[in-house]
Amino acid sequence: MAILLPRKPTLICMAVLGPICVVDGIVKQDTKEILAMLAVFIFAIVTLIMDSRKKKKLISTKTREHNNSLNSNR
Repeated sequence: MAILLPRKPTLICMAVLGPICVVDGIVKQDTKEILAMLAVFIFAIVTLIMDSRKKKKLISTKTREHNNSLNSNR
């Protein structure tokens, strides 16, 4: 699944399926499944947060550069 989908939808799927599989692991009392899906869930959430911060930083840098170029032309 991760190979066929683009990055962001894959991370969203991982963030949704992670807790579902953790609950399934708790019901089955399977420690490996709980730990693996907890790691997948944490990775997905952290990656989504870091991507959004990077995108905000890039947008603010571009707007700052755009504003500076407008001011320098006057």
